[in-house]
Amino acid sequence: MLKVGDFMSDVDVVINHTLKNGLRKYKFRNSKQKPVGSSEGNKGAIFGYRSKDLMIQGRGVVITSEEGLSENEDQFTHWTPNVFSYGTYTNSDRQFVKGHNENNLRQINTFVVDIDITGEKFNHGEIVLAAYDRLGLLPTMILDTPKGYQVYFVLRDAAYVTKKSNFKVINVAKRISENIRKELAKDLPGIDVGCNHFGIARIPRNDNVLFFEESYSYSFQEWLNWSMTQAEDNKAEVIPFPHQKNEIRQLDEKWVDLLMNSEKLIGSKGVLGRNNAIFTLSLAYYASKSPIETCEYNMIMLNDRLKNPLKESEIKRIIKSAYSSKYEAASKDYIREICHIWIDSSLTDDQLFSQPKGWYKFKKDRKERVKSHSKEWQQDILAYLSSQSYTYKPFVYSTKKEIREEIGVPERSFDAALKTLKEKNQVFYRVTRGRGGGIMIASVKALMRTIILTKKEVREAYFEAIREAFLVPGTLVQKVFYQLLPAKKAYTEIELISLESG
Repeated sequence: MLKVGDFMSDVDVVINHTLKNGLRKYKFRNSKQKPVGSSEGNKGAIFGYRSKDLMIQGRGVVITSEEGLSENEDQFTHWTPNVFSYGTYTNSDRQFVKGHNENNLRQINTFVVDIDITGEKFNHGEIVLAAYDRLGLLPTMILDTPKGYQVYFVLRDAAYVTKKSNFKVINVAKRISENIRKELAKDLPGIDVGCNHFGIARIPRNDNVLFFEESYSYSFQEWLNWSMTQAEDNKAEVIPFPHQKNEIRQLDEKWVDLLMNSEKLIGSKGVLGRNNAIFTLSLAYYASKSPIETCEYNMIMLNDRLKNPLKESEIKRIIKSAYSSKYEAASKDYIREICHIWIDSSLTDDQLFSQPKGWYKFKKDRKERVKSHSKEWQQDILAYLSSQSYTYKPFVYSTKKEIREEIGVPERSFDAALKTLKEKNQVFYRVTRGRGGGIMIASVKALMRTIILTKKEVREAYFEAIREAFLVPGTLVQKVFYQLLPAKKAYTEIELISLESG
């Protein structure tokens, strides 16, 4: 097991990164560290428990300072990583705590996923792979637990629960948390999708941190953007399609005109506001095959009508994200919520969407269709690579023709799907020309698995071989590889990949 010291100098830093200044720095009374004359305003409280049995009984400790938590380093097994407005005890002996309920939340710092495994554990690197593959966003921390793992997705900045936003940040955060769990559950066993989203979790200790990377912390807005693009109905496929006769584009939907003509949009933390509206409208332009210049012009015109407009650079950043090809469309749930908040809370689906299915097209079973969609060809390529990949051979070296014939994909569709997968950082490939040439291709997931699962003695040699073979310096994937590597050592050089066909 890796120790925190492999990543940080002190587990306190890991904990403080999670708590986001939600507690006072020093104890209010009997502080051993508080400078003379210094004072701090009131902040929040968390709860700590010294064993699972005590936690079940409700016997814990109310903690209001980083100093108090540090004095108990490695003494607690559980805590509440999200901060509450207050904490108190139910008895005079100060043993039974209360206050860790949803309506007392002060700030949301992290989403936590509990993985309960029956039988032998899998390597924790599989969690990183699943997060990268399913979410496109990486976990900040993975903790070892007696029955599995707990995965922390720590926010870059806390999301505060306020009366001004009518406490809506809680509902929005819940939806994000639900989507994270549902997506990870597609690849990982033992995830409880419905358990408390902001309750008690395992606390980071010197003996249970398997993985920690502070830079893998994303903003609440980034998580919201991701969550807004999750399809609301698994039976429907979100398909960006061109404008054809008798077919309605996203831009032809009624809600688009309603939002475009709204002047009430403002920005407010915890509420779907102007940023989210502009992001959602930009997705509609993107899915309708509208040029990005047209989208920019219309979003800037909308922004200029607002009483509190965004900077033009921020508008362009939002549009660039919508057009990044990472997203397809926003969930109708979010469309409804934005329109109900800023236009009219009584609006019905008939008043928002031009057809009952919105822009969702219910696809026929693939064997009933003459043509396959690009996304399906991409999935076929990834499935083929997965079937041909092994820990010590995470790549395929062949010709495009042979691979296409094996999968059964037309040439132009294959090239287009391959290009899209590369842009998404889901595959690496390198083509060699001339006699005996071909294509060397590997899924990023297979490469990551090789780095994670191979013996320490050859990990760095594998990494260097992969990096040189596919010419991928400076990518996000490379950063993940480095994070999972041990300290550099002088290893015996091995030949992992050869561009010679033999």
